[in-house]
Amino acid sequence: MHPDPHISPPSCRAIGSPRHEQWRDRRANKQQGFSLITAIFLLVVLASLMAYMVSLAVVQHSTLAMAVQGARAMQAARSGLDYAAYRALQSGICPASETLNFGSDEDALRAFRVTLECSSSTHVEATDTLQFYRITALAESGSYASGGMANPDYVSRRLRLTVSAAPP
Repeated sequence: MHPDPHISPPSCRAIGSPRHEQWRDRRANKQQGFSLITAIFLLVVLASLMAYMVSLAVVQHSTLAMAVQGARAMQAARSGLDYAAYRALQSGICPASETLNFGSDEDALRAFRVTLECSSSTHVEATDTLQFYRITALAESGSYASGGMANPDYVSRRLRLTVSAAPP
């Protein structure tokens, strides 16, 4: 009985005969075809894994970049709040709307514009009159658009602060 029932052995049993050589070559070709299919399957699986790993790395890089931009936007908004609070408490200046652009010395914040809004109110407590300032800072980088024109690099942070001078 031949080990492979699907391939019939040659009728001539002489090793080295032309029919035996053809039979042996045909059997080797079928085995090579099986190896080729296995190799192609492995290549496809490995290529898919590599493509997934590359896309995952790109997503992680983009997420990290946007997290850094978000932290910078937060610091730009805090800087705007500090600036507006200082001006309001030291000199009583509280403009309804003002835009700040950072200079060239602040490389990390240069791309941000900070829009400040300020309103003041006076409150009387017993015999003391207190001046309150409500300040809003909106730090933005890029331009916001919706739909097909959306900017994936747009980032903004809005902070609010209410301050008052200490009572006399």
